[in-house]
Amino acid sequence: MKAMSRLSRSSMMTVLVFGVFLALTANPQVASAEISVDSYCQLTIQSMQQEISNFQQLIALANQYKDDPETLERHIEIKRLQFDQAKNTLYSSFDTTDNEYVTYMGRNGHAVDAYLVVNPDIKEQIDGLSVQVNSLMEEYESLKGSSEPPVPPLP
Repeated sequence: MKAMSRLSRSSMMTVLVFGVFLALTANPQVASAEISVDSYCQLTIQSMQQEISNFQQLIALANQYKDDPETLERHIEIKRLQFDQAKNTLYSSFDTTDNEYVTYMGRNGHAVDAYLVVNPDIKEQIDGLSVQVNSLMEEYESLKGSSEPPVPPLP
């Protein structure tokens, strides 16, 4: 039971951190209404699927332009604008905003935890997507770090 509780808290912490990451990269808007727990979880799944696709695209760019950091940065900026637009569209389709999404877990954490206990398939899906997002993020950061020009040693 303790292991399940720790796993659940760990998973939800990952989801919350992911939500904060999303919110920091999107433009705030005014929400018209608070979403349901089910909608929150479905939005989490779709957001994570979107992030997986985003990181896959960024990884492809990092590999393609590994020897040209300036071109890579230009392409990344274009992609980020596209990603932000897609993210805003996704939030709008759930009649919410990035800010509402980020704060939802803080206000409704117990309800989300209870929902995931009753819906282990959704929890498993979120956990699996979280692992994928984290793995791709690490791969991208590793590739991007290797494409930056080396820092000259101090004299």
